Amino acid sequence: MRIYHGKIISLDKDNHIFNFLIEDRGRIIHLGDSLPSEYKKDDINVELGKRVLLPSFGDGHIHFSNWALIAVSYFDVRKAQDIREIQVIIQNYMALNKKKRAIIAFGASKHRVREKRLITREELDMVCSDSPLIIICYDGHSAICNTKMIEKFPDKVKNNPGFFADTGHLFQEAYFAGTDYATALVSPPDMVKSIIRGFDLLAKKGVGLIHAAEGIGFSRDIDVTLMSLIAKARTRKNQFQTRLFFQTMDTKKALKRNLPRIGGCFATALDGCFGTCDAALHEPYSNDPDNTGYFYQSEENVLEFAKQANRAGLQIAMHAIGDAAVSRAVNAIEAALRDYPREDHRHTIIHACMIHPGDLEKIAELGIGITLQPGFLISPLEPVEYLQDILGSRVLQSSPLQSILNAGIHLSGGSDAPVIDPDPIEGIYGACNHPYNPDQSVSIIDALKMFTAEPAWTTFDEKERGSLEKGKIADMVILNQDPLKLDPKDIRSLSVEKLFLHGKEYQPGMGLMGMLWNGYAGRKEKI
Repeated sequence: MRIYHGKIISLDKDNHIFNFLIEDRGRIIHLGDSLPSEYKKDDINVELGKRVLLPSFGDGHIHFSNWALIAVSYFDVRKAQDIREIQVIIQNYMALNKKKRAIIAFGASKHRVREKRLITREELDMVCSDSPLIIICYDGHSAICNTKMIEKFPDKVKNNPGFFADTGHLFQEAYFAGTDYATALVSPPDMVKSIIRGFDLLAKKGVGLIHAAEGIGFSRDIDVTLMSLIAKARTRKNQFQTRLFFQTMDTKKALKRNLPRIGGCFATALDGCFGTCDAALHEPYSNDPDNTGYFYQSEENVLEFAKQANRAGLQIAMHAIGDAAVSRAVNAIEAALRDYPREDHRHTIIHACMIHPGDLEKIAELGIGITLQPGFLISPLEPVEYLQDILGSRVLQSSPLQSILNAGIHLSGGSDAPVIDPDPIEGIYGACNHPYNPDQSVSIIDALKMFTAEPAWTTFDEKERGSLEKGKIADMVILNQDPLKLDPKDIRSLSVEKLFLHGKEYQPGMGLMGMLWNGYAGRKEKI
């Protein structure tokens, strides 16, 4: 049993603030302004002082194994100021890693570097000519390869739209096929090591629940299998909660693994993104009157997928960035629910950066949730000036957080890592400081809920997690100061001091064999 005293932000329905919380055997048994009579002040275990206690954070959309591979086994180039810096980062990595079957990096952006363009195949060859290398761009929808990687690509990559051998650039279908092929070259031991270490890195940010979008091209979907086993082991040990979304449009694959959720990005992406100007829009891009974006899936395929998944009782998540793609997602879910009504489906649209006003009303009526990545709003990798150039005045309508809340729609926050670092505090800052339209900024309390209560609600976890309430599991985090007393501009001064899962302080590291055994023992459990 443990007694906490100080400011306790419950983030429950009524946003109660308490002075005392008592945890016993992983559950909250008391919340109040005073201690029950059977306890004394001498029994207090944790005096918070100026610190605060609140629910542990959740990440409502993360490509976990992708991010973990880059964060643990590979590298990113997001901070590089010019192309030469990118080359130096690669050289330093290669000096220590000469035996990799493939090298996967992340974070190239033409907006970040002085040259205002992507690095090319030839420039990669100058510093990495012997090992296959792919650098995934910051937007997660384009990439650059060196000659060694291009030589390994099968025809199914090279014959896809968006393949440019001269520059080594991959876009559209070529990007997805190329990254699927490249990630399949990663060894399973590297994958396992990265996933295990990735949980520890997230815990440092106060994250205890993730919605992991998995499925990145491994033979027989071994990445999904490994992720599922390791995630179940963590769940069985009450160390971490993972809710896995299988990125496929084949419902049989999800059902075979006893997964209750399907979708995300990659195979279930409806459109592209703003970084490559292929997010699907109702009206053309301001800088290109002939371009309205790109649909990866036909309307018929999306509709059939939604119907099958909904009938199978699966929870659907679909990537849709442009307003035309959001319309397609909404129409498909509406048709699926008309075909097979479900009261509490919690289907979700991921990103929803542009939403037609009529669709906003439909989303609310149909009970569809939205998961946005507010940290992306403040990223230097895709600056406001660029979005103003391609969208014109429509930039004021993008990522309409407050309008979504005003419509009564459940809005959760995520990172889309590796696109953005999985740091909830950065996401909360972005949600409270909307750079395009300050009227779409949300309050600090609502931003906190986007990364606590709402991710829990999205995956039917709200009865056990997401807020501090009597009877719920004691998944909690201590912050260094009270976020409710801060000016929104000062939110970045927050830091996580401790994470508690099931009442116990998170301890990093878990033996590989023990983890895999626990995961195998719980293989029939749903996550």
